[in-house]
Amino acid sequence: MKIKQIQITGIGGIDDLILTFDEQMNIISGPNGIGKTTILESVAHAFSGLESNLLKRRVSSECGMVKALMDQGHGKTEEKTYQIVEFSPRKTEHTAATENYPKYLISLKIARTFNYIALDAVSRDMDRDIYSTSSSNKHGVNLSEVKSWFVNRYLYSAHAGALSGARMHNFYQAKKFFSLLNSDFEFTRVDAGTNEIMVNTPAGEIYYEYLSSGFKSCLSILFGIVKEIEFRFGEPGVKLDEFEGVILIDELELHLHPEWQAKISSILSRAFPSAQFITTTHSPHVIQTAMPNQVIALHYANGKLERKLLPANEYGYQGWTVEEVLTDVMGLGDTRTAVYQSAIQSFQRAVDEEDYEAGKLEFINLEKLLHPENNLRKLLSFQLGALKG
Repeated sequence: MKIKQIQITGIGGIDDLILTFDEQMNIISGPNGIGKTTILESVAHAFSGLESNLLKRRVSSECGMVKALMDQGHGKTEEKTYQIVEFSPRKTEHTAATENYPKYLISLKIARTFNYIALDAVSRDMDRDIYSTSSSNKHGVNLSEVKSWFVNRYLYSAHAGALSGARMHNFYQAKKFFSLLNSDFEFTRVDAGTNEIMVNTPAGEIYYEYLSSGFKSCLSILFGIVKEIEFRFGEPGVKLDEFEGVILIDELELHLHPEWQAKISSILSRAFPSAQFITTTHSPHVIQTAMPNQVIALHYANGKLERKLLPANEYGYQGWTVEEVLTDVMGLGDTRTAVYQSAIQSFQRAVDEEDYEAGKLEFINLEKLLHPENNLRKLLSFQLGALKG
């Protein structure tokens, strides 16, 4: 179950927008307030239904509407339409849920790191009926369940036949997530006396809660998805690499160093190759690794919100510089600071006016501003020398 296309009319800050999605990875970018999260919530509501106050009609519209074209597999599609009439934050909308749709959507919000939790007892799997699943889709994956889920699988995996083949497969893959993120890290054991998950690192064995915020953010995504798949589909279960559903992730780059921002989408695609991801980002490093048609860049053209037309080629954006992504994809007007712009403009003005002394002062300022190996320094020096001559 995936989504092929969505039309959003009169909801939040979106007047009228039609988007077609890639079947595997979709990276939505655009300025703050342009409607990225509204798109995610509209998709979530199309799958989940029931009661929600996350979506509100556009202030200038009498009624908002979402049309979603769902891919049911085997060449079958279905159009789902729902309306949003409320504007007040105190009022909720209620739309009918479609049987089996909610369990094919998993949503991860921006709260994706966690602190130490003592696990005095290992709980059983949580029941996921249509109501609890829809609630999880609207409010995000519950991270407090992840540790208990992992320890439960570790304990039962030692007993032959205690876990189904799919669950054994999922646990085996989950153990490898630590090394998937960083080859210097690996899961070692669950302490029998305390139920603590232990991880081997270059500095020694530590509790998994002691990992960096970026590491924990990635684990929250990976473990959270597997846990939800298992809770929703029950026995005998679904293998994580065969899950054909939609996974929403708001601000994919959250807590991540640029090095990890550049590889997080490929990690997700490797871990869940059959899933469809729809994410938002403010990171050019995330976009740099994208393939053609995977980037949904939003901008305003003649006062209308639309998807920016971007070049399509075999390698996507993998040969683009960060500056090119920032300006041509993300719409940043200038990648230099206002301080630099003021200094370079003053220098050029001095050159135009043939004022050597003023040019020399601005050149000294620019030398302090520029990167030590920036070749612009040589060009400016030639200009200053010509001015002196």
